[in-house]
Amino acid sequence: MLVKGKKPKSEPLISVGLILPIDKQNSITISNDIEQKTYIIEAENDHLLVNGNKTKSIELMGYADDPSYTLDPVPAGRGFHWEKNISIQVIGSLKISNSDGSLFIINQLKLESYLMCVATSEMSGNCPQALLEAQTIAARSWLVAAAEQKHLDLGLDACNDDCCQRYQGVGNLSTQARSATNNTRGKFLIFNDMVCDTRYSKSCGGVSEHNENVWDMEPKPYLRGVFDSEQKGLPDLSDPIHFKEWLKNDHGCYCSEHYVNNEQLKKYLGSVDEKGNYFRWEFTYYQNELLKMVNEKTGQSFENISSIDPIQRGVSGRIIKLKISGQSKGEDHHIVLESEYEIRRVLHPEFLYSSAFTINANSGINRTLDKVTLSGAGWGHGVGLCQIGALGMALSGISSDDILSHYFLSSTLEKLYD
Repeated sequence: MLVKGKKPKSEPLISVGLILPIDKQNSITISNDIEQKTYIIEAENDHLLVNGNKTKSIELMGYADDPSYTLDPVPAGRGFHWEKNISIQVIGSLKISNSDGSLFIINQLKLESYLMCVATSEMSGNCPQALLEAQTIAARSWLVAAAEQKHLDLGLDACNDDCCQRYQGVGNLSTQARSATNNTRGKFLIFNDMVCDTRYSKSCGGVSEHNENVWDMEPKPYLRGVFDSEQKGLPDLSDPIHFKEWLKNDHGCYCSEHYVNNEQLKKYLGSVDEKGNYFRWEFTYYQNELLKMVNEKTGQSFENISSIDPIQRGVSGRIIKLKISGQSKGEDHHIVLESEYEIRRVLHPEFLYSSAFTINANSGINRTLDKVTLSGAGWGHGVGLCQIGALGMALSGISSDDILSHYFLSSTLEKLYD
């Protein structure tokens, strides 16, 4: 595993989880694309069956630079509305074991080989070179900074999914993605002589968010909210009236249709994303839908919901604390959701695009909500690099260096190895 906070002097070998114990997956087909071999692997009790033969674990050695194995199925979009199973082709070796009756598969490969795949898993290989280069440097910096170490208990540097960074193998790998990785090889964003804990999301909606408003961490100078535009200054969207007015226009933002036409956007997005409105969107719920969602997602027993009230917004307009009120067991009752993630989890049957939204509610008898419309902006947590905004900048001829300095204030680029 990577050592948290340590700047690498040479290209590291990393461990990426493809099938995790939480997936509860019991079988997979793995094909060796070079040797034309097929392995049908099943988890059974405390062992594996590999083509019917019993073993504790298996390691399949791969090749450093050539696609070695195809795995089917592999989860993508765990816990999100785009969740599905896909087939992926990977470089490097595989370690396969049984974890409490389920498969656990780790792909070990060199960092730069991994990054080539991340660039076109997060976004399409059709993207301009400047976007792919910026995305690659951000992905490289985030992984090596190892700030969160979400899967430390499993001995992983990252998983293959949105929880960490999308890694869907070499299936979408393009010449441009290879060039973006080779052109930026060993380059990292640095602040105070440390690799930056860079973050990114699909669309900030016009203004990105301060990191401490999304995660429980100290404010970081390179993860400040920025106006996603060539205009200077940062509009304060924490004010609900200002935010409501803000939503009515695109303000010339890089992530708006002013720079990236919705009709063309699909070809620039990764294969997992669904077609949708990323800059502005709207969802409407009726009382029965709202009641079902809230009770199922929170374990509460509301009999009705009378109001949904934002308590606190961040600089991007994202709600970071929200109160839901109603009646439970015949008495007034309320709960408070205290993170943008929890708000997004609760207020959508699957997962809400972002927590930057206004609430338009119609009340019926007994003060219950007949209908609630959420009108929102952006897709994702909104911290750091806005991928569609960076795309808009790249399509306008802005360089990868300038894209990164726009989103990651106070950072500098440094080459740590050749």
